[in-house]
Amino acid sequence: MKEERETISFREKLAISKFRLWGGFIVSILLSLSLYLFFVTCRDFTRLLTFTSNYNFLELNSNELIFYNLFYAILSLLVGLSYFLKIAFDKNKNIYEKRIQFKRKKIVHDQNILTWFFLFWFIRTAGLTAFLYMNLNTDYPIDFYYDLNFYSDYKYLFILILLVLFLQSWQGLGLTISNNSKYLIGSFILISVLAFGFTKINLINFESYFNKQHAQNQYIKENIELPKIHFTESLSLRNKELEIFVSKKGEIYFSGEKRNLSEIKKILLEANSNAYYYHNFNSFVQLNIDENTSLKHIYKLKEIITNYTDFKIAYSAYPEKLLLSKTYYQDKSEGVFEGSEVGYFENEIILELTNEDVLLVNNSVYSSQEIADLISKLILKNKNYRITFILKKNALFSDYIKLLSYAREGYFKAVSLLAKEQDIDSYFIYYESENILNFKTVDIDDAEIIDKLKIQLLNFEDE
Repeated sequence: MKEERETISFREKLAISKFRLWGGFIVSILLSLSLYLFFVTCRDFTRLLTFTSNYNFLELNSNELIFYNLFYAILSLLVGLSYFLKIAFDKNKNIYEKRIQFKRKKIVHDQNILTWFFLFWFIRTAGLTAFLYMNLNTDYPIDFYYDLNFYSDYKYLFILILLVLFLQSWQGLGLTISNNSKYLIGSFILISVLAFGFTKINLINFESYFNKQHAQNQYIKENIELPKIHFTESLSLRNKELEIFVSKKGEIYFSGEKRNLSEIKKILLEANSNAYYYHNFNSFVQLNIDENTSLKHIYKLKEIITNYTDFKIAYSAYPEKLLLSKTYYQDKSEGVFEGSEVGYFENEIILELTNEDVLLVNNSVYSSQEIADLISKLILKNKNYRITFILKKNALFSDYIKLLSYAREGYFKAVSLLAKEQDIDSYFIYYESENILNFKTVDIDDAEIIDKLKIQLLNFEDE
């Protein structure tokens, strides 16, 4: 006698009680809201860890914030949808019931696999990204977020992820509902409306705190705009002893406070007495000077640094073509080093900026592309050289650093050729260039102003 087996009907209606329907809806909304707030809070706490010493952080514009908040909201609601379907269809089978609950189990199983697999992948990816974003309270900020922008680079991938998850959530229901398009569209509209509603919820105003902290950035606070130059070099953090800011009006700031020249002198003397010198690496003071600062303010500061310390002077600047945001170059400083003055020389190279902003080398006009190569050749012609800067009338700091940038580029080209002749590793070109060839410069106006034979010692009090 054959055993009678129960057949599975894919057209059989699945009854859902009102308690399960509304109870599942309320639970799924609460779950989605909690998950959304968790995602947003984790993101903003991660951004909090990216703050640098210059109060820069992982900044998101309004469009990025809306996009990420919507992504988190829809993702949370899709997880909530899966749990709603799980609660609605997961009916415990009675011990005496012989009917196979195939459709219910398949729907519930699909939601379990979808939810947990995606959450496992998402948490692992988010955790790795968060680690790369972190500054970890060091002076070497990890700049991963400068190189990778999910919003601009992978916007459509995020949209496709949400679309696939939404359609996958409805796949099992196709077994039961023959005409499920209206339910699918209805749930899509409901999720969209709820997602926009979620984005309006802001339990902790992180953005207000971020903007308040970012306003402490010295470049923003004192309205300091660095000049742009066509040649820059990295200013090594290992050798930087002090960082001083100079505003357009010539006001000097150190450690976030305004200082006069007398205070700066004391700070420099203390730093100079405590500095530890490497055999091959010289310490330096980094000057962050507004591009429109008058040179007379800079001459005074330079005199103190050169007369009372053994530190080099480095000027920070932005590259002429910005590949990344300005905040990147504020944290990972680039610029040029000041040259050392020399008394005796045989080969004078005159680099002049006229009142018409025309660049001259030894009284001849050259294009900007030719100047560095020409300076390199002139240096190698006689290594007992000096590069003399002649500036236009009422020149600003941007004019001076422009000439210094060309001179520095030509100097490094000369050093590269010497290193090649002497079979010196390329590493030493930028890190030990002074051991190969000294960089010798003088600003003719600077020399006339601070020459002790011509003027009295400066009074280091505020004017």
